Amino acid sequence: MMDEELILLNPGPACTSQRVKDALLRGDLCHREPEFTDLLFRIREALPRCLNLGGTHEAILVTGSGTAAMEMAVISSVREGRGVLVVNNGVYGDRMIKIARSHGITVHEVRSDWTVPADPEAVRRALAEHDDVDAVVCVHHETTTGLINPIKEIGEVVAGSGALFVIDAISGTAIEDQDLAEVRVDVVCGTANKGLHGLPGMAFILCSPASIARVQEVPERSLYLNAASYLKSDVPFTPAVQVCYALDEAIEEFEAQGGFAARTKLYRERAALVRGQFERLGLKILVDERFRSNTVTMLHLPDGVTYQSLHDELKKRGYVVYAGQGQLSNDFFRICTMGEIPWHRLEQLERALGESIEAARG
Repeated sequence: MMDEELILLNPGPACTSQRVKDALLRGDLCHREPEFTDLLFRIREALPRCLNLGGTHEAILVTGSGTAAMEMAVISSVREGRGVLVVNNGVYGDRMIKIARSHGITVHEVRSDWTVPADPEAVRRALAEHDDVDAVVCVHHETTTGLINPIKEIGEVVAGSGALFVIDAISGTAIEDQDLAEVRVDVVCGTANKGLHGLPGMAFILCSPASIARVQEVPERSLYLNAASYLKSDVPFTPAVQVCYALDEAIEEFEAQGGFAARTKLYRERAALVRGQFERLGLKILVDERFRSNTVTMLHLPDGVTYQSLHDELKKRGYVVYAGQGQLSNDFFRICTMGEIPWHRLEQLERALGESIEAARG
C-alpha cells in the first residue's frame, strides 16, 4: 500500500481534511450546557445559508446517517390517511418506498429506468390520478448510477398541488450545480459528510414554512425521528457532540473556501479530470453525459476483470472504489470523487487504475 493516506473513491463516507479531524479534539461537552446550545444554533443557522436557503428554511439536526434524515422527512410530511408519491429510478428511490411502507404510509410510485432521469410530466399525471398525495419525494443525485434528476422542473409540477416536495439531496448538497434557491422545495435531506466534508454521523433536514406547519399535523410515527420533537427541543436525545464540532469546522472551511459556487466548481473540475482518464483507459460510462452527476461515475468492468479483483488491486495502490448495486452489481463498478481529495492523488489515479486492471486480469 502507498505511504500516503488511503483515498476513498466511494460515495460516502468521504475523506475529510485534517482541520475537520482535529475538531474532534475540542473536548467533552454536555449537550445540556449553554456552550452546546451555542454550537447547535450556529450550525442550524449556517446550514441553510451554505445551501442558499437562508431565510426560507429552518434546519433540524439529528444524530444518524443520511437515511435517518430521509426517514424523518418522509414520516413527518404525510398526515394520517394520506399518501406519498415516490419518484423512483434507483436504489435510494426504492429506499424511500421501503421507509414509507414500514410506517404504514400509502405509497404511489413514478418509476423510470435507472439510467433515465425522472419525467416531470409523469409526476404531473400521477398527482392528477391520486388525490391523497401529501408529499412528493425525489432523489436529486441517484448514486446508484451517478444520475441527476430534474428537481427544479419536478418542483414546479408539485407547487400548487397541496403536496410537499421532499428532496433526498444527501449526495447533491454542495456538489451539484442546481442552486436549491431556484427549486420550489419544502424539505431537503442532507448529511454532514459528503459535499460538506464533515464527518459521518450527523444528518439534517431543511424545512420550509409549509413543512414546519405540516410537521405539527402528522401523527408521531417514531420516537427518535419525529421532527416535531426536534422543533420543541433543540436536543431531545443525546447528540454526537464531537461530530457536531467537526461539522462546525467543516462549515467554516466551506465558507472560507468560497462556499457553494467554489465547491461545485471544484467538483466539476474533478469530474472532468477523472472522466478524461476513463476515456483514455477505454472504460465505458453507463449514464449519458447529459445526465451525469459531478461525482459518481458508473463504469463497465473491463473484460476479464471482476469487481473484487479490481477493488483489491486499487486498494494496494491507495484507492478504495465501490461496487455497482442491485441489477448492476455483476458488470459495473463506481468511482466517486467526493470529499477532501488532494489534486495530485486524482492525477495519479489514471496510472493506478491502469496497473490495477492489468494485474486483475492476471
